[in-house]
Amino acid sequence: MRLLIGLITLCFSLNIHAENAPPAIQEALKQLLGPQANIDKIVIQKAPVAGLYEAVLDNYIFYATEDGRYIIRGGDILDLKQEGRNLTEERRNGLRLNVLNQVSDKEMIIFKPEGKTKHTLTAFTDVDCFYCAKLHKEVPALNKAGVEVRYLAFPRSGPRSKTYNTMVSVWCAEDPLTAMTDAKAGKSIAEKTCANPVTKEYDIGRQMGVSGTPALLMPNGELLPGYAPADKLVQYLEAMK
Repeated sequence: MRLLIGLITLCFSLNIHAENAPPAIQEALKQLLGPQANIDKIVIQKAPVAGLYEAVLDNYIFYATEDGRYIIRGGDILDLKQEGRNLTEERRNGLRLNVLNQVSDKEMIIFKPEGKTKHTLTAFTDVDCFYCAKLHKEVPALNKAGVEVRYLAFPRSGPRSKTYNTMVSVWCAEDPLTAMTDAKAGKSIAEKTCANPVTKEYDIGRQMGVSGTPALLMPNGELLPGYAPADKLVQYLEAMK
């Protein structure tokens, strides 16, 4: 219950469809979430399984029976006739991409290939994270393979921390690409401040379910935690075509 309500407070504005849901489900949601929840902000639609409805709160998905008696939280729907295809995770992927649309290219730090861009890789990063620094060393190889690497800020220690301040300086630097590389190499960078998206991107990462770094967002919305070498990432991206 606390998790569910906490996710609501992080929720961005959504197009609403709750009024089209069966009344019993609306009542069940009111009972589950309490009077502080704005039921009209929940997106409800039929689930890919007969007899179930899907309710979306931010990036959190749960299911309800049409009579509102049963609620399924924290469970994924797998299609065993399609080799265990995870239908719930595919829905999450789409939700993540919708959230990512709130971030413009100008708010990211982007390392582009010299030639044609074949793939994009979006990474939530922390300049004081060992595996983020290790991943950053793979960027030249990724660029050479035609992969554009797009960084979003995710200071794991949160806003108003030392890492947060460093990341603000990176985003505000005259040359953010060099500042990013220097910061991840442990070099000191000039302290700067400006209107920046660091808090916004941190909140978006939390909304997507990011809890550690690096967290890699694939073009299909799949979220992969942790480090992987360039050749493995390129292979994974190629397989998604």
